[in-house]
Amino acid sequence: MINIVVCDDSKYDLRIIENELKKYEQSKHVNMQVLYFDSSEALIYEIDDKKIADIYILDVSMPRVNGFQLAEKIRKYTSTAIILFLTTMEDQASKGYRFKALRYIIKYNLQRDFTEAMDSAITELEDATTNTVALHYYNDYWRIPYKEIIYVMKAPRQILVNTSTLGELTDPRGITEFFNVLEDNRFIFIDRSYFVNIDYIAQITGYELKLTTGETLPISRRSLQNVKQAIMLQWKI
Repeated sequence: MINIVVCDDSKYDLRIIENELKKYEQSKHVNMQVLYFDSSEALIYEIDDKKIADIYILDVSMPRVNGFQLAEKIRKYTSTAIILFLTTMEDQASKGYRFKALRYIIKYNLQRDFTEAMDSAITELEDATTNTVALHYYNDYWRIPYKEIIYVMKAPRQILVNTSTLGELTDPRGITEFFNVLEDNRFIFIDRSYFVNIDYIAQITGYELKLTTGETLPISRRSLQNVKQAIMLQWKI
């Protein structure tokens, strides 16, 4: 499932984009979930609520909060989301790429250029997902780079995934299941209820592990030796 957000204050343009996305989904057999916003301020609330999509299609010229401001906000939470800008003015393109936008689509060429832009977006997304993991909780979805996962903690009927960009996120999987999904040697169990990203370990004192974030986590007696060996290997001691 690819999660897409479209934001344009023109309802007429939104309908055109909706038609293009439906045609694309049918012709390419892509499973998409699309949310449409005719208010950039409404989308800001979604972003601040940590509801991050895979692909954003943003109109540049909108009142109060324009497309560039939306992109700047999105980039505070994710470096992997794909951004496509829509505009009627070609000379704005250079500004858009400051936010790592993939494409700049001129509206009067939308129907001509849309398929190519979406093909590129999905290809880029597939490349980006090599080192990312998808999380979900009810109707909320996130795609998180491995490097942004600090540690994962077991909780009743769910796990809590602590990240450097989005804070604490929830996922319904068990902690062992999620660890196996990641399948990356940067993660190590320090207790039955925790595994951590070695990149965020600052210090081990006794049976406690201090993270670069300042947090302290417990190390079980059973796991202590494995944790020390993994850290020594990582730190090349």
